[in-house]
Amino acid sequence: MSEPTARPKAKVAGFSLRVYSSLYDLIILFAVTFLFVALPVTMIETTMESGVEKWVQNLLFFTVSYAYYVGFWHMGSGATTGMRTWKLMVADIDTGNKPSLLAASIRFLGFGITLISLGTTMVYLKTGNFNHIFFWLSSLLPVASMFCVLITPHKQTLHDVLARTSVYRVYT
Repeated sequence: MSEPTARPKAKVAGFSLRVYSSLYDLIILFAVTFLFVALPVTMIETTMESGVEKWVQNLLFFTVSYAYYVGFWHMGSGATTGMRTWKLMVADIDTGNKPSLLAASIRFLGFGITLISLGTTMVYLKTGNFNHIFFWLSSLLPVASMFCVLITPHKQTLHDVLARTSVYRVYT
């Protein structure tokens, strides 16, 4: 029988720390995708004098983003580089351990869809096109995600609820 592992003291992370770490991670992700997607695509297009299909570029972007987030959440310390700056980590709400590969993948997909919805909402707000049905549909998901933070005991966003994870601030 294995002994339980000693876990650091932690409490549920606040909203502002999550936003700061997400912004920091997005900056890092832009740099990583530039190195592993934009530069290779540009080099291929320049040397071969033909364009890389858009779906290939999107697949590369998705793969690099998936490897970054899920790799850190599941295989790393449970925290991305941005999360480590503010001593945050993603953990399974039942065990307190790093999320499983499935849970980290569900969290990534939910987080990605929420970010796309938020970006779409921002575009509609900028253009002033509020009469479009997609404005209302895209606005609904980020609002629902933030509402989940208010009503769940672990202050979980919608993608955390789906993955059965939460973000904690670790005190050592």
